[in-house]
Amino acid sequence: MDAARIAYAFFILLLALGFGLLHRWHVSTLFENDRHFSHLSEMEREMSFRTEMGMYYYYYKLMIEAPTWHEGLERLRNDNLSQYPKVINADRTYNLFPEIYAGTLYRLAESLGLLGESQCWQTERGDGLSTVMSCQGLSVPSYFYIAIVWSLAMMTGSVLFLYATYLSGSIYGGLIAILAFFFNHTECTRVQWTPPLRESFAYPLLLLQMFRVTMCLDKYSSERRKFTWRNVLWDNAYADIFIVTKLCLFSWQFSQFIFTIQIIILLILQWLRIIPRYVTLYLLFHHIIAIAFTFYQGPTVINSMYTCLVVGATYVNLLNSRVDGLWNPYLLLFSDILGTIGSARFVKSAIIDYDDYHHIYNLVRSKLSGFRDFHTMLYTCSPEFDFLPYETYEIIVKTFLLPTAILAGFLAIYFWYRDFRMRGYSQCIEPGIAYNGLQTGAFIVMAFLVMRLKLFMTPHLCIIAGMVFSRKYLALVGIKREHVRLTFFITLVAIMTYHGAQRVQVERQFYGEYSNIEQEQLFDWVNANTPKNAVFAGKMSIMANLLLATGRPIVNNPYYESTEMRDRTLKVYEIYSRKDAAAVYETLRKMQVDYLVLDEGNCYGLGAGKSGCRMVDLWDFSDNGRAKRLGKRPLCPILYSGSAHPFRRVFANNHYVVLRLDYSTYVELKPKTPILMLS
Repeated sequence: MDAARIAYAFFILLLALGFGLLHRWHVSTLFENDRHFSHLSEMEREMSFRTEMGMYYYYYKLMIEAPTWHEGLERLRNDNLSQYPKVINADRTYNLFPEIYAGTLYRLAESLGLLGESQCWQTERGDGLSTVMSCQGLSVPSYFYIAIVWSLAMMTGSVLFLYATYLSGSIYGGLIAILAFFFNHTECTRVQWTPPLRESFAYPLLLLQMFRVTMCLDKYSSERRKFTWRNVLWDNAYADIFIVTKLCLFSWQFSQFIFTIQIIILLILQWLRIIPRYVTLYLLFHHIIAIAFTFYQGPTVINSMYTCLVVGATYVNLLNSRVDGLWNPYLLLFSDILGTIGSARFVKSAIIDYDDYHHIYNLVRSKLSGFRDFHTMLYTCSPEFDFLPYETYEIIVKTFLLPTAILAGFLAIYFWYRDFRMRGYSQCIEPGIAYNGLQTGAFIVMAFLVMRLKLFMTPHLCIIAGMVFSRKYLALVGIKREHVRLTFFITLVAIMTYHGAQRVQVERQFYGEYSNIEQEQLFDWVNANTPKNAVFAGKMSIMANLLLATGRPIVNNPYYESTEMRDRTLKVYEIYSRKDAAAVYETLRKMQVDYLVLDEGNCYGLGAGKSGCRMVDLWDFSDNGRAKRLGKRPLCPILYSGSAHPFRRVFANNHYVVLRLDYSTYVELKPKTPILMLS
């Protein structure tokens, strides 16, 4: 029997590894198909990492190009280029653990001679463009970087299969989950299009953390007679939870919001007596240790609602653990809830003086009310931050993911209901299933409000869908024999494949080739015609790529989570308003800007997806249309078309214009104070 179990476990692990490797191959080939990455020059590859991706890659490049590892780390932690003239610790500000890790691995592998030789060839670009050298292999920095991302994508595929297999108690459940994941791939992840984003590094770790929490809940809750909270705290079986939690916090600033939801769910399960108090304490202590390790990261995590909730909940649970079982359970529940909220608010008032996350609360507020300001409109005008579109619902219904997940949920609830009369709800409800049900519900709400967050919702729906093959659930509807279960499995796979296989085929048949000649011309001109210390301002996404391609200081970048960066960007984006050129010139001059980059799209509102989402529309809303009523023209088209005074036009191509702020020739003339003649 033991040998059979070991063999079965080994078989499951082999399958998980196989699905992980399949996902790694899938995303890497989709990435290559999308931009023909292997035949791009290194500069083109860097330009293809748009917006904040380019900024993250810049720091990886900084780590590997520095003379020594220590010097690279020192430059990264004393960065005076991304928020000029301010000197910042970029690691703390931008969560650069992935880039430090990747850069360290690259240098180590290079020193040990493990990278091998790269294969290079010349690529003819046609249309009168110069020939470029294209190289492929782990010794090429960009290939090494994305190889790490693909390895984490492999981890996503493996953990997803293991997660669903564990939760359903059946290999059929794992197979359904992984099939649903591939059939709804574009709804589950965007790692194949955006490798350097923080979610590419953090999400596989978040998935593993939730999997381990599920296993912990099931183990200790089922053995509550053998354990007390004291000996659970000393148990090392799940010590990896704090390690993975810490890595998530290091890798992505959004991780703390997922963990905040997790803590709330654990408290709800505790208050409902589904899990014992000592299990909650055990997991809370893991979070506290992880938070302690992020102390050097600065105020990002320490001064957050996540920390407040963890500290408050731990304090109240330690306090009430002495009287658990002695008080009236309803009185204890009231004490827990009131104490946790009160303690969290006390901690919040004591330590939080950090308002970088107010924009998130304002974003949620704008979704639920009529509240709007420049910053929230800049977010909501982007499709990623809009409500979940109808197309997503249509896809997950057609591939039969949503109906299967709903069926699994109903079966679980019915199973609990059947068991309720004999054992009571706290005994019949399975903690791991309850936790994942609530977690999925939270992810659905998040995705509904912000489309970008469907990367949490859809994979978890795949995991929940796998539960439909739990033996005890199927037994409720008369499916007990193995051949009947197999028939049901084949039928469900056939239904899911009808539309799902077509989606995979469409996804894999897309072929493109990255090319951005106008931006390449811009960066070539900057490298050839501006001093190394010339300071630039402009559209956030362009600034990130300019920093990467030229190494020039920039005053604003795409890290919009920072209050200071939002304020800086608002000042720079005055070029898209109806203000006078002299006033905007003076604002940029105070920011020590030397060159201003204008792009055709933002100047003329090209590509604005929704009505009222042009940059000038955002400014009109901000000043209640006052400047528009006064007949003032938008400034950017005037500057872009050639009337650049008091700026000086120094570069132009089909999409970009560069204006210089010439401090030596610009003189501000102020009106003289009139002299009153007294008779």
